[in-house]
Amino acid sequence: IMKKILAVWAILTISLTACADHHQLVEYSDLPAQAQVFIQKYFNVTDVAYIERERDGVHHEYQVHLKNDTEIEFDYQGNFQSIDCQVLKVPTGIVPEPIINFVQTHYPNSFVVEYVVGYRHLTVELGTGLDLIFDLEGHFIRIDD
Repeated sequence: IMKKILAVWAILTISLTACADHHQLVEYSDLPAQAQVFIQKYFNVTDVAYIERERDGVHHEYQVHLKNDTEIEFDYQGNFQSIDCQVLKVPTGIVPEPIINFVQTHYPNSFVVEYVVGYRHLTVELGTGLDLIFDLEGHFIRIDD
């Protein structure tokens, strides 16, 4: 029984150590240049609360957390992946114009609070909580349940 307890303890210790290595707080200067340009274009660098670097297989992803609870994700090269402004409007210029036009036409009393760039589609969440799915060119596909 003691050997089993030690084995389980060793596995848990290794697992927790491995998990700790996956998330790491980093400095703004550690962000890839492209991500820094994005932050500077749409936000103020002083609005950054903290930045996490997370291992995603071989590469790292970056999560930038702003003081207003906005979260922005970038891949290892600094390519924009998503923004979640919680209840605030996503800054102008981030969401493609065809999607903004669709939202203004069909949901004139709402605005985009979250925008995600996927491999096959783009997703926005409106302030009402409604999720809309678009193709990569910004053409509406469906409402996400």
